[in-house]
Amino acid sequence: MRSRQPQQQEFSVVEHLAKEFARFLNRVQNDQVDILGSFLIENEWERYIADGKDVIQSLELAGFKIVPKTPTDKMVNAADSSLGSGLMGQRGAANYITQVFGVMLNEWVESHNPNLILDIISMALARASNPKARRDSSMYDSSFQRFRKHSQDMLASLQKNGCVIAPDEPTGEMVAAGVAETAEIRTTTSQDTGADPAYLAKLYENMVAAVPQ
Repeated sequence: MRSRQPQQQEFSVVEHLAKEFARFLNRVQNDQVDILGSFLIENEWERYIADGKDVIQSLELAGFKIVPKTPTDKMVNAADSSLGSGLMGQRGAANYITQVFGVMLNEWVESHNPNLILDIISMALARASNPKARRDSSMYDSSFQRFRKHSQDMLASLQKNGCVIAPDEPTGEMVAAGVAETAEIRTTTSQDTGADPAYLAKLYENMVAAVPQ
């Protein structure tokens, strides 16, 4: 009898963020060794789904989106449907798209200032830690900065799980990195279209728009 291979569970950004809130609000320092803390996270994280969605919504309002470093098939297919029928073929097009997208994300990670992103996460943590703050926006002041360390930990945790908080429109530096990368990909298709900055910017925007919710 053939043994059934266990299916790899798809990473859920909302679930991950909710568990991060559960970890923070229950003061779990290390759920890998804290049995009680791990139990609390696994059994209470659903209480913080709204907080996870709040982070995602706030990021999107500011022009950011949580995207996987390795694009999904849906993202690759959304990039440019005409590439697969060109000279590169479907496999070549997928490799090209993935490679260029990865270079653009790497440029963002290495060059951007994360302060705005950390502020957004810190504000969400401040709201979650003080239920009154959810109802009274006048309570907001610079005190949310006291959650900066926790925000940095949450951002690092997302990156550890293969995600990046990136802009929904590429920066000039990201487009330049994509253009430079196409110079290394010697195919007729990439030479005709890939090195065009406007084309690469659209390629990126199409992929980000197709990120799974």
